[in-house]
Amino acid sequence: MTVKKWLLLGPLFALSLLTLLACSQSSASQDARIDSVTIDVEGYEFGPAVPKLIVKLDTAVSAVSADDLKVSTAGVARTVEKGYLSDESGKKTDASSSEYISIDLSVTYSPEDSESNASPFSYSFETYQNTWVKDYTVSIKGLTVTANNQSHTLETEINAIDNRTSEDLNLFTVTGDYSSDYKNDLTGETEEVTLQYAAHEPKTVEGGDKNPLVIWLHGQGEGGTDVDITLLGNEVVALARKDLQSHFSSADGSETGAYILAVQTPTYWMDEGDGTNGAGAGISRYTEALMDAIKYYVDNNDDIDTNRIYLAGCSNGGYMTLNLAIHNPDYFAALVPLASAYSYYDYERNEDGTYQLVESDSSLSGYTFVRSDKVWFDEDKLATLKDLPIWFVHSADDSIVDPTLYALPIYQDLVKSGAENKWFSYYESVEGTDVEGVTYMGHWSWLYFFNDQVSGVQDVSAIRAANDLTTFVPSNADQGGASKATVGGVTYDNLFDWLNAQSK
Repeated sequence: MTVKKWLLLGPLFALSLLTLLACSQSSASQDARIDSVTIDVEGYEFGPAVPKLIVKLDTAVSAVSADDLKVSTAGVARTVEKGYLSDESGKKTDASSSEYISIDLSVTYSPEDSESNASPFSYSFETYQNTWVKDYTVSIKGLTVTANNQSHTLETEINAIDNRTSEDLNLFTVTGDYSSDYKNDLTGETEEVTLQYAAHEPKTVEGGDKNPLVIWLHGQGEGGTDVDITLLGNEVVALARKDLQSHFSSADGSETGAYILAVQTPTYWMDEGDGTNGAGAGISRYTEALMDAIKYYVDNNDDIDTNRIYLAGCSNGGYMTLNLAIHNPDYFAALVPLASAYSYYDYERNEDGTYQLVESDSSLSGYTFVRSDKVWFDEDKLATLKDLPIWFVHSADDSIVDPTLYALPIYQDLVKSGAENKWFSYYESVEGTDVEGVTYMGHWSWLYFFNDQVSGVQDVSAIRAANDLTTFVPSNADQGGASKATVGGVTYDNLFDWLNAQSK
């Protein structure tokens, strides 16, 4: 070949080589890789769980297969239901390609193995409160995707605890805190108290009537400084979902829905000043601060019907529901104490005002309070609550808050005094619905509230006529009792319908 031909072919060869390299680089750049993983955390009757992963890829893909997909979260192997192209929020997309893939996972729960549902919460046996786990490792193997007609098998292992989303939490569009100085009656010192809060606010129509407000007070495990713990630790998010919101309406029926305000204490509602969880036979150090926080929120929302403000809470929050109403009886239109830890009896005290403690093998802390024969729920407290509508919920097998020492004698004294519009739903045990066939610990009777199942009530006339507590007949079959709540000739088949009808 002549030099002239070489000179001619040289540029063509170089161009072809450059084109080949460019194609090779282009093909390599289309190898799909996982950029990040977002966990979707939602509320269930047993607490939070992760039913979905949202996978962000570095390139758009046209198809996904979960046939060989293996997923574990927090060390627990998960059952994959399906994988699909989605948008950034995890919703399935009809687009021909997407950089996002969602993986739906089955959610399970076992009372014998509390870690079986791979919860993103960790429970501390020192503080008796929940926190987010520090490590929520997501492992993905065998995720098959198609990009540019080429198949790629992807895998990753990543701690995703700080990369989370939640449709349930997104229902609570307002978050904030209320802070002021208050005197600690136990120590005599003035201290700053800060309460966190989150609120769901219903859509309002111009010219419509005002909406009711439901205030939620959490249990012992949901205190702290992160209100998301309050919303997900108990299934508080259910109060903002469409099915429960549909029970509420403005007074004239022009609007549907209720405001939901969840307030969080940094310690415990039953803390009387020493930072510990009390016996439920004293005045919470947060009584004044909580009331001020509620008034602050109400004063800044003109759409709230101040004649229809309802107070509900479970366990510690059930104590605070009664405690707050006793100190502010004219503010609320109705109360719903669930597994309430407001004590009927008083407890022995030390000279400094703290509770006396004795060793106990049955207590989580190893200690228990010393009950006295003196009645804490006295005539003055009874008279204060006599005219306030109240609906109690409790389970007979509650081993944490014994109903015979708390809610049952309080309720019987109320109805014996002639109080009207007082109801008690009493269950044999706590049976779940989110996971079929699960029986939870008896303290969790608030599940029936969030699952919208509370309908039956105890026989008021029988309880009023009795001299002991044997006339309380727990019933799961009748959802709390064989009777129905009837007020002014109107019978209510559902606790929430009754609640919506109460007005000052």
